[in-house]
Amino acid sequence: MPERPNTGSRPFLMGAGSRTVLRCGYAAVIGILVFASAQAYRIQVNVSEQHLEIYRQYTQADEALSRLRRNVWLAGNYARDFFLSADSGRFALLSSQFQTLDMDSRQALSQIEKLRPNEEATQILREKLPEYWATLKPITDSMKNVKPSVAYQFIQQELAPRRSTLYNALRGMTEADQASLQESEAQFVNTRQDAIRRLLFMLGLCVVLGILVSYFSLRHAGRLEREADLQFEEVAQAKREMEQLSARLLEIEEDGRRRLSRELHDGIGQSLAVIQIELSHVQALTDDSQPRVRERLERARELAENTVQTVRNIALLLRPALLDDLGLTPALQWLLEDFQRRSAVACEFSESGVDELLPDSVKTCVYRVIQEALHNCEKHAGASQVRVAVRQSQNVLRVEIEDNGRGVELNPKGMPQRGAGLGLLGMRERAARVGGSLALRSSPGLGTQISLEIPLAEFAGGAQRVPIPETGVNASVYSNPVGG
Repeated sequence: MPERPNTGSRPFLMGAGSRTVLRCGYAAVIGILVFASAQAYRIQVNVSEQHLEIYRQYTQADEALSRLRRNVWLAGNYARDFFLSADSGRFALLSSQFQTLDMDSRQALSQIEKLRPNEEATQILREKLPEYWATLKPITDSMKNVKPSVAYQFIQQELAPRRSTLYNALRGMTEADQASLQESEAQFVNTRQDAIRRLLFMLGLCVVLGILVSYFSLRHAGRLEREADLQFEEVAQAKREMEQLSARLLEIEEDGRRRLSRELHDGIGQSLAVIQIELSHVQALTDDSQPRVRERLERARELAENTVQTVRNIALLLRPALLDDLGLTPALQWLLEDFQRRSAVACEFSESGVDELLPDSVKTCVYRVIQEALHNCEKHAGASQVRVAVRQSQNVLRVEIEDNGRGVELNPKGMPQRGAGLGLLGMRERAARVGGSLALRSSPGLGTQISLEIPLAEFAGGAQRVPIPETGVNASVYSNPVGG
């Protein structure tokens, strides 16, 4: 048997190291993916919050500036309408309007101071707005009956310059807010781009690690596949060697049985037969005056006869001479007759077209399979009837063994659930050795059927098949109780 290389320890160590590297690689890839996902979520949250904060501040500041511009503009319009109107209730109305606008302007200024506390425009509003409202207050107190020219001069010299100053300050703040908004948007874009670059770097690193892990995984899988193929080939080679060994053992067993059977039959059997004849001659030479001698010779002759029969039975059990001398059919006929005599189980045997010059391996296989099936039937089945049919067509030899015993439960592989033993395995090995197949069909309480099929095409170059006449025993199926 060829020596196989030792592939145990070194591949195991290499495999252990590769598995450690792959585990670390997978852990790194998963860690980077988790970190990248957390970073992407944080970036999205921060960007959204920053974007909302920028526009919230801009909206609040723009709203406060709009309120101040509206109040300043409305205050000038109310003053102009006051001088143009002659209604007696215009003093109370103007005073109420100025009070409302002043209160709203203070609130807007307070909001601007919170948003822009240290800017120059805010300082200007803080100084000029109270002056503007202080300029408007004397209108309701000391300018009730002034002439239009004085009112016009008051508006142009006192009110308009202060209003222009406030407008300029408010316009400056609006422009500053717009510039701040643009600057904040630029910072926001830069921040987002930096975050995207970091995220892309992590994703690129993850891709690189994924490629490396995939490379090592494929390499490791390839090595495992090669090792598996090598081990499979070793197992297949060992199976082939075991099959060859089993076949050789069967050949040796059959050769040993054949030689031992011949020796028993031709050697010991013939010697015992000669002894039996000599005892008969000695018994014939004695007269009636020696009854005790004649009695002892008779007993010795009977013992020799029984011994000859025992030796012949043993020789037949080992390897029936009928199988080699007369062929398969007579050997099977004798086998079933002996089985029926020993077990009292009714046997039915039928054959059709069985060649007398079948190859020895085929004859031995069929004989041993039927012999083992009958042994299992006698030992386990508890059957009352057995039927054996052997039929040969041009290229196939089919054998059917069926009993009406208790049967067995089979697994999906066609083997008994509670263990097949060595008998059924031996039968299948013998069938496989000659290229045949053996099938077992059984159910609890419904008996057992064994089917053997052997193709004869590969034996076509051996012994030629003798033509079978259309009439006679071998021409048709003869079916009779064995021994009847």
